[in-house]
Amino acid sequence: MVAEARVHVDVEAAVREWARGAVASVQRRVFFGPNNSAPFPQIVLFRIAGPDDRCLIQFDVWAESKAQAAAVAAELMTAADHMSRYAHAGVLLHGALPEGARWQPDEESDQPRYIVDMTVFATADGSGDAS
Repeated sequence: MVAEARVHVDVEAAVREWARGAVASVQRRVFFGPNNSAPFPQIVLFRIAGPDDRCLIQFDVWAESKAQAAAVAAELMTAADHMSRYAHAGVLLHGALPEGARWQPDEESDQPRYIVDMTVFATADGSGDAS
């Protein structure tokens, strides 16, 4: 089978920047790993699977309380439902589909957390900047 060549992009970086602007309640605290020196609420995201044009991203929504984590998770999923053509650093996010949220506090600390799974649709933005 021969597939058409395409430019692969850094979907996570574009999604992080989108989330920093789209989820006001975290005040741009969206990271690639937990930030123990940053206050809550905060979001940690990472890519789970899939090619760029249907990439599964996991968002860990950390907060001070279950209610706050639920509110931030709902804000994130609502923002994803409204995402349309967001460009960042050579990546074009065409949209996103929230797959669901689940309550899963940290096993050791019992820190409140919701996990949101989301499929993101991304391509190179065509400017030639992506690599």
